[in-house]
Amino acid sequence: MTKNFKRSEFECKCGCGADDISEDLVRRLQEVRDILGEPMKITSGIRCKKHNASPSVGGSSNSSHVEGNGTAVDISCGNSAYRQRLLKAVLQVFDRVGIAKSFVHMDVDPKKTAGVVWVY
Repeated sequence: MTKNFKRSEFECKCGCGADDISEDLVRRLQEVRDILGEPMKITSGIRCKKHNASPSVGGSSNSSHVEGNGTAVDISCGNSAYRQRLLKAVLQVFDRVGIAKSFVHMDVDPKKTAGVVWVY
């Protein structure tokens, strides 16, 4: 899809093959990668409705990750120093960002409020 990201990285983790990720999202994610200058590990891209509802995921019913929407991605953050560097790059490109202990969420969902940062 881009020089650093393959479509398979965005596929639903349950193995169903759902992979309808937003091209705008992937383009912006590549911008973040270029700014950051470090690898990024995608922990969640597209989720089928069944996988999103599974107890191990606990995704909301209106999740931007769900197939047919495909406007969200979560990037793994193993430590605070990487999270700080990642956020510095992310906030130059995305205006919908969620911060958790182990990941940073970014999305381009046009149905949701822009200009927000939240914590999980």
